[in-house]
Amino acid sequence: MLASADAASGIGAMPAELELALICQRWGSLPEAGGILDQPVGLLKRMTAVLNIYNAVISEQQRGNMSLVEWSKSNPAAYKTIIHIERLRET
Repeated sequence: MLASADAASGIGAMPAELELALICQRWGSLPEAGGILDQPVGLLKRMTAVLNIYNAVISEQQRGNMSLVEWSKSNPAAYKTIIHIERLRET
């Protein structure tokens, strides 16, 4: 999780599942042949989690002149993710 947040900030290597999620998103495809039920157990869930973290961090970084309060009201799920990541960093 933290590696995905770091990757969004340009720190460290991108986790494999995040890189795979971004490729799948770009090409509108699944990682393996077949349908959703043909994918390795848990892979799509992990890809979704790391992609959500990555997108939340990118969104917060690109808020421009918008205050954090305004951004958090416009992006409550992303804000919740950012808070969760900050708490993980504290431990």
